[in-house]
Amino acid sequence: MESFVESLLIGCFYRIFKVNVNTGEFEVYKDNGLFDTDELRSIPDIYAYMEKLVADKIIFPEYTTICRRFTNPEYVRKSVFMGKKRIVQSYKARTVKGIQWVTFTIVVGEDCTPENPIVLFTWREADSDAMTLLDTLPTISSLYNKLIRINLSTNTYEPVIVDTDEQERLVGGVINMYEWWAGYSKDGNIATEDMGAFSTLTKTGSLHKRFAEDPTPVNFRYRRKINGEFRWLQLELAPSVEYSEENQVLLLSLRDVHEEYTEHLRRRQELVDTMNRDALTHLFNRLKFNEDIEKLKQSSDPSFTCLYIDVNGLHELNNLLGHQKGDDMLCCVADALSKYFPDEGVYRLGGDEFLVISTRLSKREVELGVAKVRRDLLEDNYEISIGIETGACGENVEKIVAAAELEMRNDKAAYYMRNGDRRKKRQMNEELEQMLAEKRDSERFLEIIAHKFLGVYFVDLARNTARHIYAHDFFPELLEETDANFCAAMRLYVERYVEREYHDRFDDILNFERLGQMLSETETVQLTYQRKDGILENVRILRGDKQQDAKAETVWIFLKETP
Repeated sequence: MESFVESLLIGCFYRIFKVNVNTGEFEVYKDNGLFDTDELRSIPDIYAYMEKLVADKIIFPEYTTICRRFTNPEYVRKSVFMGKKRIVQSYKARTVKGIQWVTFTIVVGEDCTPENPIVLFTWREADSDAMTLLDTLPTISSLYNKLIRINLSTNTYEPVIVDTDEQERLVGGVINMYEWWAGYSKDGNIATEDMGAFSTLTKTGSLHKRFAEDPTPVNFRYRRKINGEFRWLQLELAPSVEYSEENQVLLLSLRDVHEEYTEHLRRRQELVDTMNRDALTHLFNRLKFNEDIEKLKQSSDPSFTCLYIDVNGLHELNNLLGHQKGDDMLCCVADALSKYFPDEGVYRLGGDEFLVISTRLSKREVELGVAKVRRDLLEDNYEISIGIETGACGENVEKIVAAAELEMRNDKAAYYMRNGDRRKKRQMNEELEQMLAEKRDSERFLEIIAHKFLGVYFVDLARNTARHIYAHDFFPELLEETDANFCAAMRLYVERYVEREYHDRFDDILNFERLGQMLSETETVQLTYQRKDGILENVRILRGDKQQDAKAETVWIFLKETP
């Protein structure tokens, strides 16, 4: 019976060699002639014979690299003496019968030791599972740079697919898994920023403990130098189908994710920038300022300079000329700060307050920069109040910022003392607008101007919106009826209140594109017409700001004409 079983088992193999892995000497137990046997008589060394299989292209080129490890005596001896019972590799080969799938196996006996270094080298036809796997390897190779079967229990590894950079290392290198990882991390090809995490992941025994506690896949992303540039790679360690607590076999896969991950990083940075930027000026916002202040507290920089800025007259500008003009002022200030402090942290804290933080510039250098900012802003008739303070990083950061803010407040108070008359006029205008908005003393106002003015409106031609200083009795209802569409309200006004013979005269002024062209050529556009109630009325249209585009805000003044 034993001889039958033995003959049955031996019958499965094309070839069986008895090999001394220390000396490379071998004896042929079986050879069915599938491979050319003439060369065996002249090659006494098994390692030279394995090299000849590769050199003569008996093994297909795509498998020669992975098979060449068996030409290395050190690799084979380490694999055998580290306790492996089977060392298996399947490949496609040329035989006397044509192309066949072959499974090569080194069988290690229980009594194999460095003193008794005898093993069996065997070849047989690959089974269907092996052939299926081998058939899929080209596809898998297109997805992965590397596939390696590692055994945490024996601290060994076997390559399945490797990239060209790793071929020689894996073929002729060490078998000890942690030694291999240590050498891999010290070759200068892993980005410095990722070395710490990589070393922690591959530290001796750490994976063994991790998978003993939680046998689920581990993923790790790092940058490795490939063809002279660092690229992002995704490493995964997942339990194999043969995994058990006693036999911790994992499959290590590595694939290039550089393009998709850099795109992910770009989108994430865009999101961070959006969160950290002021929507109007695109400067950093208060959220980013708070983050950077916390970093300054932990900074190794010896000192920093804080420039605190407040824009003078923003409230009055908003009230008198509209929020668009106020926004223009804020953007002008932001542009000037970005121009003269391009490498510093520039923030809009909210409203009309700005701040610059610098760890590079001295207080004097900041003063010179802000003087240029003031010069540019004065050309647009904008003014700012400032405070500058320098101090050490660390616990005193917030005190330095507060000191700069206090200095700015004092500068602002001095500004308004120097410009008292202008301030009083702005304050009177503000009170007048508030009085009109709340309809206080409207009778007194009408007594003064009602005999002359029928309506005064600020009209934004681009937005088709209006703000009224003084409105016709019926015009607010027209605006409400047309959802605040000024042009539509005017057409209703003409239809309902103006004599029909004058309707055509309104075509040009209610075509806002045409009106903008007219105002770019002349300062005032006028139209006189008669209302259905007999009143002769004149509308004068002026540019709201002669320095700005005529298509922006305009002033419409409706007056009674004397017959």
